Amino acid sequence: MVKLKDKVTGKLKQVVAEVVGDGKLQQEGKKQEEKAKEKPNELNPLGDLNQLT
Repeated sequence: MVKLKDKVTGKLKQVVAEVVGDGKLQQEGKKQEEKAKEKPNELNPLGDLNQLT
């Protein structure tokens, strides 16, 4: 759930930054969205083990 929250928050920051013209906020949103992509999926406790078979 945290992964989804970070992803949505990051995208929202990017959209708001584009509307108001805030480059710093847009970069922050991109970083947050990338961080969310790096987090393991909480719903899959085996992680990438399923890809090994």
